[in-house]
Amino acid sequence: MYPNSVTTGTISQNAVKKVASHVPSSDLFDKLWISYGPILMASLAFLWILHALYNKFFHSLSKVPGPGLASVSQLWRNIRYFRGTWHDDVVSLHQKYGNVVRIAPDEVSFVDATALKSLYGMGKTSLKSNWYDTWTIPNMTVSFFAATEPKVHRHLRSRVSNAYSMSSILSMEPFIQEVASELWGRFREFSKSSEPVPMHLWGNYFAFEVIGQLSLGGKIGFVERGEDVGGIIKSIHDGFYLMANMGNVPLQMFWFNNPIAQWMIRVCGGRRMNSFNVFLQWLDERVTERMTNGLGNKRKDMLQYFVEAKDMSGQPVKKGDVMIEGVNILGAGADTTSISILAAIGAILTHPEAKRRLQEELDQAYRDLRLEGTGSEIHFKDAEKLPFLAAVIKESMRLHPSINYQLPRIVPESGIQIGEHFIKPGSTCSISATTMNRSKEIFGADAEEWKPERWIPVTEEDQSRISTMNGFLTTFGMGARSCVGRNIALVEVHKFIAQFFHHFDPEVVNEERPWAIKSQWFAIQKDFWVTIKERACKV
Repeated sequence: MYPNSVTTGTISQNAVKKVASHVPSSDLFDKLWISYGPILMASLAFLWILHALYNKFFHSLSKVPGPGLASVSQLWRNIRYFRGTWHDDVVSLHQKYGNVVRIAPDEVSFVDATALKSLYGMGKTSLKSNWYDTWTIPNMTVSFFAATEPKVHRHLRSRVSNAYSMSSILSMEPFIQEVASELWGRFREFSKSSEPVPMHLWGNYFAFEVIGQLSLGGKIGFVERGEDVGGIIKSIHDGFYLMANMGNVPLQMFWFNNPIAQWMIRVCGGRRMNSFNVFLQWLDERVTERMTNGLGNKRKDMLQYFVEAKDMSGQPVKKGDVMIEGVNILGAGADTTSISILAAIGAILTHPEAKRRLQEELDQAYRDLRLEGTGSEIHFKDAEKLPFLAAVIKESMRLHPSINYQLPRIVPESGIQIGEHFIKPGSTCSISATTMNRSKEIFGADAEEWKPERWIPVTEEDQSRISTMNGFLTTFGMGARSCVGRNIALVEVHKFIAQFFHHFDPEVVNEERPWAIKSQWFAIQKDFWVTIKERACKV
């Protein structure tokens, strides 16, 4: 029952008439619209044209080259974000217009090593833009990813840093191996037939299963059942697609926080907004159970790290704090890994000589480590020492970073010089890892080519060159805002690629178009079909 609601009695007819007398009639509205509606619409159109002309010719970014529509409206980029082609669009954009391109009325995308360090490097004062506001989930604390205030970001990240440390991840390596071994069993079954295997799905199942092992203390069932259990993966993809794409839509937070706007979205087919609730409800049940009943006799997992964290005043965290950390690890941790795994597999399978060389290196490593015939598998610490394996993985992740959307920053008070353009304070600048990782200035004239050898030093000069490339590689971001899940991804990818290509001999089904990519925040691979055969002789 709502307060002050009428529950008894009646309202007199006189009172109704009195109220009605003050309500304008529909005829009056019609007359007003006929008289003033066209004037209102014409005035709004005139104001928009004036605003567009200002943005096009008089704005501080008017001298920066780029598509005409992008200079007057967010529509140019929003169309490409929503249709999922940004991985191609942003590359073509810089190929056509150069290293500094205007992609929105108030934003430029750049490919420049000096500006990269100035805006994204450690200790820099540039702040995240309001694009990150849509990553704030109702009833949860702001995540360290979405936090724009440096002090808040430092606290939120530091309180969970131990959970993401390499020592913590390696302490749980046996649980990663448990999932990998289960997957190899499934692949051995597939190898008995010539039926194509949807690698784009199994890469996802593996990565999400591992995240369940590490964060929730047990497997969820993706690998065992060979399906998206409960629609969790789809829910996460839909939610992240919506949050990332709504960040550049006018009145962005209105669409999330206004009940009427949410109703309109649902009526108009906003299934993605509803879909994300599937994951949030699933996560809520597990967080509630842990905070209510404790860890019990289970092993300590990442969720327990989050439950035991403290807020900025030193007090125990609340449920909203734990929930957002769950979203971070489960929502963002798995795709970063699966995309990297699939990128490496795809590159290897389309370069036969590299595949042969990699398998020779792996076979020799298994012999040197005396693993053949023991049932044991190579560990991360041994796998990362294999030069060609490490080079293949780094090069694949360079050309296909998991996130290819722009990561916007506000230019600080000093302004910034990018090439021949001076960008004024308060403007928005951004990079895409997809284009930064293809910079010829950093990675050489052959930066567009997949060439693992660029990471293998032969001379002292090579050592210096590789050090420079590592310093500007943006696969995991840069500076204090770099990806917190980097260690998880590196451990999983090295173990997966090493063991997969040692045990199996996969081939792509469609050599002309091995896979497709859909940009939806993550650069997700689609339609990646392979045949799998178990390798009989590894001598």
